[in-house]
Amino acid sequence: MSLDTDLRAALAANAGVIALVGANIVSDRMEEGVARPFIVFTRSATEYQYALDGSIHGERAVFDVQCWADTRASAEAVANAVLAVLAADKRAVLSKTSGYDPELDLEATLLSVEWWD
Repeated sequence: MSLDTDLRAALAANAGVIALVGANIVSDRMEEGVARPFIVFTRSATEYQYALDGSIHGERAVFDVQCWADTRASAEAVANAVLAVLAADKRAVLSKTSGYDPELDLEATLLSVEWWD
């Protein structure tokens, strides 16, 4: 499996996340007209760890996890559910910020997450 698949699987397996967003967890972009709230994640960096023989020993990815909702409180609730999954899986959250899309009138809580394989 890829690290992207692992991240999505971890989020989709959590009852707290599913209670808030259902199956609306996707990579790269959400289709127009999907019910809110939802989670979109993108891989913003990949770093490979090499063994002495040149083979890939491990992989580190940084994901931007975007929790989108109609209200700031709802976006924060989704982000808190994601944070609980990441904490239980011992994954590092590098930063947490907020955002707003005026065209769609959507609030966001944005997490930068480090994921090792």
